Amino acid sequence: MNIVDITEVGQELLDVLGQYHNPPDREMLIDAALFAYLRGRFESIERQHYVYVYGSTRPRRIDFRQGGTNPIVLEFAVRPPTGGPQLYGSQNATELRKLCRVSRTQARLRALLLLDLYHTATAEDGLRDSYLSINAGRGRFERHSVRVIYVHASMTYDFSWDPYRA
Repeated sequence: MNIVDITEVGQELLDVLGQYHNPPDREMLIDAALFAYLRGRFESIERQHYVYVYGSTRPRRIDFRQGGTNPIVLEFAVRPPTGGPQLYGSQNATELRKLCRVSRTQARLRALLLLDLYHTATAEDGLRDSYLSINAGRGRFERHSVRVIYVHASMTYDFSWDPYRA
């Protein structure tokens, strides 16, 4: 699984959800559908995977993890059809901090998938700028970049969030 695969999964999931009269519109309701889609398309996908991050005494849960020789961890967020700030950096700072602390042995790719169900897409510049102000937290631990992947019915884009630039 790579960035293109994750983007395609997001697009296809939005297409499927768009075919329903009253589709699920919250992260907790879409979680099962996304897991089923990932499980059907890729092997060795785990849901609510525990990872030990440096500097923490207890494990943290990551939404999804694909194991193997090129492991990937994936968090996701959903903006409902009614709109809202759910996709902006301030709302996802906890997920970013958790993802950037996952070691290289546990994941080669750390991704935050943003699914936008609102009728109007979010401009890339505005969304990217909201992530620039998020810092990775204090402490002596190695931080890794996180790929932020935005998927809307009309457009997709991705960018890298570098914890050392924030």
